[in-house]
Amino acid sequence: MRVVKVYFPETKGVIRLMAVVYIILLAGGSAFSLILHETLAQWAFFLLHSLLYILVCSLIYFAIKSQRIIITEKQFILKVIGITRHKIDFEHIRQVRKGKMSGSPIMEILAVKGSYSKVCPVPFLPFSESWDELLMTIEKKCGSSAIGNMDLKRRKGEIRSWREN
Repeated sequence: MRVVKVYFPETKGVIRLMAVVYIILLAGGSAFSLILHETLAQWAFFLLHSLLYILVCSLIYFAIKSQRIIITEKQFILKVIGITRHKIDFEHIRQVRKGKMSGSPIMEILAVKGSYSKVCPVPFLPFSESWDELLMTIEKKCGSSAIGNMDLKRRKGEIRSWREN
């Protein structure tokens, strides 16, 4: 099958957030070391352990950076770390709508094949600038009825929420 377009995630914000958190971690840990009058060896041990944060952040960053949304002539494909997460034929897509998973925004693709239906979550934030074009492509291939509710509102008691006007 011929690939029509490949979408890549935007990761500049992720790097900035991870760097800010690491700077706060170093500043707080260093201040705490000064307050407790720890030795230089103990502070160096703290710095060594803070490298675990960098390792975990690197793994998360590369997992986000490796995501791809691939549009072929007949399929919508989401790949993460080189593994196909979702492969959906356009003829099986019934609805695309905004949703939430663990408080984070996602796009939900409802796929129906015979009596079997499945909601496939696709990340919204790394591809936020590409979703307008993706929705137009899905609308062309599946019809305008496939585009569902694109408005999420904060429910009472929710801490994290988002809404686009």
